[in-house]
Amino acid sequence: MFITSPFFVFCSSLVLFFVLIVFIYRQKSDFYRTNKALKTQLEAQDILLNELQSYQKVLNTKFNDLNKSMSNQNIETVQVSKQLEHRIKTIQKEYAQQKQLLEQFQNQQPQDKLYSRAFKLVELGADIEEVVRECDIPLAEAEMLISIHRNKTDPS
Repeated sequence: MFITSPFFVFCSSLVLFFVLIVFIYRQKSDFYRTNKALKTQLEAQDILLNELQSYQKVLNTKFNDLNKSMSNQNIETVQVSKQLEHRIKTIQKEYAQQKQLLEQFQNQQPQDKLYSRAFKLVELGADIEEVVRECDIPLAEAEMLISIHRNKTDPS
């Protein structure tokens, strides 16, 4: 019974002990390598995180600047819009006044045309009845036009 001898048990235990030590040492080495690789990855991710945070701060600053700029432009746009509205109202009032003056002028022109036509008829030698009939003006006015024409042509 060689297998159950105490020497055999001792030798087997010793070999098993060395095998376990070698196994644990290899596991420990693998653990350290894995741990070191993970630490390197963690450091790289920390660096990347810091860069991203820095970039985020820059972007936030730019965003805030753009937001202020847009706000200022919005205020300017509102002011310009109010000025334009005021100008439009002023121009509309002026337009209405000009239109009213034009209408008044146009309403006066038919009478002026009648008197111009009457004067032309007088210059051409028409008598009082013809001027009154053609121009539809009162007899006294036709007499006055003829009198004015005579005074112009015969100053003596």
